[in-house]
Amino acid sequence: MSAFWEVLRECYLSDLGFSGQWFTWEIGSLPSNNIRERLNRGVANIEWWDLFLEYSIEHMSHSFSDHCPVMLITTGKVEG
Repeated sequence: MSAFWEVLRECYLSDLGFSGQWFTWEIGSLPSNNIRERLNRGVANIEWWDLFLEYSIEHMSHSFSDHCPVMLITTGKVEG
């Protein structure tokens, strides 16, 4: 994971945050073997933030896959 965070720093990318459940991947159906992780995330550089002033990322519920859909929503006027 340290290499991942280093690449984000070198490319000037920041995590966009999220709303909804904290995990994006889940395996195991019983409490004794259930594992949940946040594998997916949205990242952007300052130029993207300048273009999309209002945005949100939502972690949605999953049903058929062990991965949760991640939806990026942009609202408002796009500058540029």
